Amino acid sequence: MIRSALGVRDYAECNHALANMGGAYRVDCRTPREFRGLIHSARIGPVLLANVQLSRCVVRRDFDRGVRVAEHYNLILQLEGRARMRQCGSEAVLLPGDLTIIDSRFMSEFEATDAIEQRAFAIPARPVRDLFGHEGVPLARTISGSTGAGRLLADIVASCCRNAAGLQNLNLIATTMNVLAVAVGKGRAPNTADMRQSPTRANIEQFIDSNIERSDLGPGVVARHFGLSVRQLYRLTAATGCTPGALIWSRRLARARQLLVEERSDSGVLDIALSCGFKDGAHFSRAYRRAFGQSPRESRQHMLTASESSPAR
Repeated sequence: MIRSALGVRDYAECNHALANMGGAYRVDCRTPREFRGLIHSARIGPVLLANVQLSRCVVRRDFDRGVRVAEHYNLILQLEGRARMRQCGSEAVLLPGDLTIIDSRFMSEFEATDAIEQRAFAIPARPVRDLFGHEGVPLARTISGSTGAGRLLADIVASCCRNAAGLQNLNLIATTMNVLAVAVGKGRAPNTADMRQSPTRANIEQFIDSNIERSDLGPGVVARHFGLSVRQLYRLTAATGCTPGALIWSRRLARARQLLVEERSDSGVLDIALSCGFKDGAHFSRAYRRAFGQSPRESRQHMLTASESSPAR
């Protein structure tokens, strides 16, 4: 949970700190008198680092202030609690360890469904756009920080925020861009051929998890990322007992189940379906029932019933 330091800033102070730190952001909450937050920022060269702790609220990109903000991308790491980041029609559902990217130029909305703690990098726009090239920057998409390059990226963000004072000579942008390229499986990083992951089962699963919200994620996308033909990918996954399509399907459903059975989850079934790459709620519900023998809502209700009857409670 959020530590006791959270109480040092009230609603007005946090709004002022957000406006000065990232520009043109504001906090909204139903009970401003009960709101608490803590925001610290530091800089390593051109990169602005921020430690953010907030009680339940919504943070919006506010264009009404007339503030001109330097173009940058925010790489956000969720440390504690659960949040949703929305921008340009996409939504990232962030659990502890997950990351996402937000563009300062566009309207955005961040919803903390409970007390949360985050770390953020504000990175100048040019190196990020150069990295992703014509593919475009994947905004408001969940980057899993549980394994592989995503885990390394989360560790880099957290460590740099903790040790900012001693890292002033570090080329933080180059370091972060290289790992980010592998974590999201897109873009044009320097020495891409040297950095390409080997197509092991674990690396394939990590790539799928990092791109799980993409409805177009299929064997062709996975094969291109690892420099394989689709036929080679089928032969590789057949050795582990499944097809590429079945592996993608199972990872989508596993992620959806994880989100559904979280005790404090406020997301609707449709929100979860879309965040896991399903095109609509009906399609998701049918697939979920076939896989787990019950509907998504029945899974959630079963979890709640089990929690309420637990001796620990």
